[in-house]
Amino acid sequence: MSKLDNLGNVLIRSDLNVPIKNGEITDNFRILKSVEVLESILDKSRTITFTSHMGRPNGKDLNLSLRPVAESMSDFLGKEVRFIEEVFGEKVEEQIEKSESKIFLLENLRFEKGEIENNKDFSNQITKPFNSYIFDAFGAAHREHASVVSFGENLESFQGPLMDKEIHELDRLLNNSESGYAVLLGGAKISDKLNLIENLLPKVEYLMVGGGMCFTLLKALGHEIGRSLLEESFISKAEELLNSRFGKKIILPIDFGVADSIDSSVRENVKLEDFKNNHIGVDIGPQTVSNFRKILKKSNNIFWNGPMGIFEKEAFSYGTKEITEIISNSSAYTCIGGGDSVSAINKFSDKKNFNHISTGGGASLEYLEGKKLPGVNKYKSLII
Repeated sequence: MSKLDNLGNVLIRSDLNVPIKNGEITDNFRILKSVEVLESILDKSRTITFTSHMGRPNGKDLNLSLRPVAESMSDFLGKEVRFIEEVFGEKVEEQIEKSESKIFLLENLRFEKGEIENNKDFSNQITKPFNSYIFDAFGAAHREHASVVSFGENLESFQGPLMDKEIHELDRLLNNSESGYAVLLGGAKISDKLNLIENLLPKVEYLMVGGGMCFTLLKALGHEIGRSLLEESFISKAEELLNSRFGKKIILPIDFGVADSIDSSVRENVKLEDFKNNHIGVDIGPQTVSNFRKILKKSNNIFWNGPMGIFEKEAFSYGTKEITEIISNSSAYTCIGGGDSVSAINKFSDKKNFNHISTGGGASLEYLEGKKLPGVNKYKSLII
């Protein structure tokens, strides 16, 4: 850890990649978490400049501008966060040197190809006006991008408090040795989570699977899954997992909400053995919810990532809604792995009902897979 002294002009890499619809931010969770660092550095710095990516632009795309984020930050903080329409250059240097503002936000990092290419000249240009660097973007920590691995080489650099918090909470899950540890995984693709399942299975008591990803596992067991989502190239890997030493820990759905089309608004609940070849699984069914509830109620530690079905549609939202409510009312330690689970919480519950909600979807999953992430513990921690 490093004691904070005079930080001068500070550059902070945050993850401000928030959902925006029709120019309006629909979930400011990452913004609220990102500005928490200000409490510890505001009076120890001359200026503070945030930088972040937004989406995956191909060059400059004003639909992915961070301007609305600057406005949201200003509203929340009750003080101006001045938006600079560039990522680096004379305009940025002039604003930081001459403006009366204390807090700034640069334009979308990914408008410059040097960010994704980890270009050293780009890193030198953007860090030029600054004295200190704080990396606090857990959601980007799994990327080998310039802001993750190169900005800090030019400045006195620190790992931010949000990074420390994320690592601490996820380490709790990785190093857990208590009984009653349950993991619930959902979402569309099993290919995204096979490594995660492999790494967590030895540590957990139960690993429940719902969402589209469960159908590849069920197919591996020889079940009829109709026209449900299937990743054929992963059937053999799924079979290997199910037949492994810890395969009995995997708990699969026994009934489903099915439809003739994902565009339909009509669902029918069927047992697994009654699945027909024209059915598409769109949600877990009530018996599966009951099974998952029993496990979750007796668990001491719960990690959840991914919805149980196509919850954006009212007719297919039952399973995800029920699971959200069960976990939100649990007395267990609850950790949510970001992504669509957060959208489900926004729709069916309240973030305050969970112990930890990760700001990094892909990063949190890769960390729990046991991977070494480029941006994790690269810099010394701030003392708060």
